[in-house]
Amino acid sequence: MNQDRDEAAQEFMEEIVDDLGYEPRGAKTQNSGATLAGRPPKKLLIPGAIGALILIVVVFFLMAGGSGSGEEDIASLQAGLTRIENQLSRLEGLEERIVQLEESEKKLLQRIRRMAEGTARTAPKKRTAAAQSQARYHTVKPGESLYTIAKKYGLSTERLCQLNRLSETKPIQPGQKLRVEG
Repeated sequence: MNQDRDEAAQEFMEEIVDDLGYEPRGAKTQNSGATLAGRPPKKLLIPGAIGALILIVVVFFLMAGGSGSGEEDIASLQAGLTRIENQLSRLEGLEERIVQLEESEKKLLQRIRRMAEGTARTAPKKRTAAAQSQARYHTVKPGESLYTIAKKYGLSTERLCQLNRLSETKPIQPGQKLRVEG
């Protein structure tokens, strides 16, 4: 009986050697020293084993995670993707609107600056008490008009009328005193 077991073990070992191309240490076979024709190169053994392991893990997760049907899972994924796409499109629209608002803000700030500069140039200067006391007057002579008097002092006709509370249509009289500065 032991002899049968030994022979069976020997045959099993020889089959392993033939199938795997593995030779136990110290064992001598008829192919000893020669490479087997069906033996894969060592470079492919490790990547092949890793690929097989990855395949087993993927199959395991697909079977373990498949509590519902695959179509329901795909439909829920598509619905989620659709929601995400809609939100992204709204965000893109908001981004464009923000850019437009920033450009409008810049334009408004430029207009405000220009207006502030313009009013600073044309704003009347506040008169001090000393300036008011230095007011100059002109006595109207025969033949003079508001235009000739304003031109003489470098004023506009409108400004001359404002200083004296006159209208351009109301005639002035010789001897009348008109304020021309101050």
